[in-house]
Amino acid sequence: MSTTSSSPRKPRTTGSSRRAAVVAAVLATASCGGGERGGETLVTYFNGDHAVSLRHPASWRGDQAEQDGVWYRTFLAPPEPGQARAPVSVTLMAGPMAVTVEEYAKTYLAGHTVAATRPEERQGIAGRSWAFASADGRTLYRLLLLDLGGRVLGLYAQGDAPAVGKQAAVLDEMWASLTVERPDRYPVTAWREQKASLGLPASWRETRRFSGGGTLQTYFVSPPLAVDKGRQTVHASLSATFEPVPDGGGLAEYYEASRRRLGENFQLTNHSSFRDGYVDVMRTETPVAISFVKRFYFARDGHGCSLVFEAREDVFPRASRWADYIASTLVFGDEAAKAGK
Repeated sequence: MSTTSSSPRKPRTTGSSRRAAVVAAVLATASCGGGERGGETLVTYFNGDHAVSLRHPASWRGDQAEQDGVWYRTFLAPPEPGQARAPVSVTLMAGPMAVTVEEYAKTYLAGHTVAATRPEERQGIAGRSWAFASADGRTLYRLLLLDLGGRVLGLYAQGDAPAVGKQAAVLDEMWASLTVERPDRYPVTAWREQKASLGLPASWRETRRFSGGGTLQTYFVSPPLAVDKGRQTVHASLSATFEPVPDGGGLAEYYEASRRRLGENFQLTNHSSFRDGYVDVMRTETPVAISFVKRFYFARDGHGCSLVFEAREDVFPRASRWADYIASTLVFGDEAAKAGK
């Protein structure tokens, strides 16, 4: 089987079309390790509709499709010199599943030689992975399926045997990075004096904190989300600010005071409610870049909390939902007291 740039489709029930399977989810198992990364820069793909994130080489081209209710996101390795097709592809998929993962996998495995299989787990979700090959050994495959209870999340890789060997270390890193985004399982950062806590993905990290005058600010940065033309990685940022509300007011007063401080450079594009607070989407521009900001506002007992998510305009649409996931975990004021935090 050759690896092409066409969008994946679920395998049919005939042997020939199974072997011509569409890409629909797989990643490497440890038994398929080895090879070199070759200095590849890995960036993170996040999808809020399917609650999943995955690292992949920045140089791999992305393609997306949907068929029969199954969503596919395929990552294609650059063609070898003189070649037009991708030698290796990895596809992330999500869709309905009414059988076990073992049954679901049969249409991918039929007609092939299974080299290894083992149980898998991601963020408390159980599944199974397989490594297998075509009958002639020229094409290698990896399949990972997670059982979400009526739905499947998976990874499927296929490629020419030499190319898969060359990319094995990259595939292993992609395999390890597959994450079911479950905000209730995010590691928690707590601010006891502010009676607040926030869950953030393990891939995000805290960079610094500042305090003074009754205000505390904590800054976080996302994993790399893109690579610019200068080969510099592009990240999203998040800041959590806790501060007094002017005159001990509530949400309305805190929102108005915050908007006044921001000034005219932050152009409001959307305003809506979020839980018991507000969320604004704003556009801001500097001489070198245009960015979008998603700013959440909450107020309790004369104290305000703002969560500010910012990303460059080309990254923001893909990562904006991540901010919603994180903001949904905020525990603040009375909520924190009830939770004993």
